[in-house]
Amino acid sequence: MEEQNRKNSDSTQQRLAKQAVFDKVEQWLNVSLEHKPKILVGKTYMQPDFYSKEDGIIGFIVVHIGKLKAGQKEKLSQHILRMLLAEKLEGRAYRKMIVVSDQPVKEQIEGDSILAECISQFQIEVKIMPMEAELRERLLTAQKKQVMVNA
Repeated sequence: MEEQNRKNSDSTQQRLAKQAVFDKVEQWLNVSLEHKPKILVGKTYMQPDFYSKEDGIIGFIVVHIGKLKAGQKEKLSQHILRMLLAEKLEGRAYRKMIVVSDQPVKEQIEGDSILAECISQFQIEVKIMPMEAELRERLLTAQKKQVMVNA
């Protein structure tokens, strides 16, 4: 049973989707971005999905299809805190971005919530970068199979 759960929780499709979205973001911004760099912040490290110190860009990619669950919103909140910490410790303003692949996710995080208010107040851009249809279908299939281990 555990082997089946591990197989169902495979994140291969999410990684492929994130890479495809990363490529689109880099093309859209027309800058060379680091993908998942390890950045020292204070006494620890963070790994944004994309980053350019030179161009002052930092961001995370959310490839989930459909409304985010509570844990996913919590993870997004942590991403926001990481971006704000990087700004604070480096003493500079970054172009902070959250890139999503699904309109319901964009609407959810720009709606009426503390998370949405933080995104607005801290000038975090939310950009939608839809995936190709085939990749979207593979991701949806993978999401349906996944098992919440900590449920």
